[in-house]
Amino acid sequence: MHDLQKILLKRLFNQNRQRYGSLASGYDFEDNVVFHLKQLINNGLVVKEDGTYSLTLEGVQAVAKLDPTELVDRGVKSFFIGFLCSDEQGDFLIKEHPQAKTNFYNLPSGKPFFGEDPTEMLTRAFKQVSGLNYSCTHFDFTSLHLKTIKTAEGEVLFDDAFVVYTVKVDEPSKKQMQLSENIMWMSREEIENLQHRWPEIDMHILRNDAQTYNVYTHVSDYIL
Repeated sequence: MHDLQKILLKRLFNQNRQRYGSLASGYDFEDNVVFHLKQLINNGLVVKEDGTYSLTLEGVQAVAKLDPTELVDRGVKSFFIGFLCSDEQGDFLIKEHPQAKTNFYNLPSGKPFFGEDPTEMLTRAFKQVSGLNYSCTHFDFTSLHLKTIKTAEGEVLFDDAFVVYTVKVDEPSKKQMQLSENIMWMSREEIENLQHRWPEIDMHILRNDAQTYNVYTHVSDYIL
């Protein structure tokens, strides 16, 4: 069983009948919480009724069988490093999230590790995205986004800090790229036709009106 599934079972064991926002607190869509919840439901360990999640009898029994050392909750505040990455033709790297109920798109990103040196973090995260081993001199700080994501009913799902760095890729480097799953090059016109874009895409690519410091709320039900 995946570690996150164990954590979700533990949280429901401590407090049953939780809504998604509280149950997934400290994690984000990059952690595939929705996928893992579906796995628990399909395996008969969790049920969803009236918008809340509860343990089944089998779920309670599964928690009882787990070693307590496996139930350490390592959830962290959602903090991402995003890359506004473009090539010489003016195309951009975009990441899609097909694991959601409705596919959505945002900038490629990564999470920093606890205690990680900032310069090493940029190099590591971008290499995971692109396969390129760029030094920190390739990245220019662009903006900070503090974004609260709510459902249409007002339930808080995520509270994200998202730092955007601009990085340019020349043609020789582009040919050497090994893009990670669900990341692709798109033209501005293709991006304009995407549905369910994350706000950073509009602010940095389509409208080009992002400020150094951005605070806003985004309403989204499609990640559920």
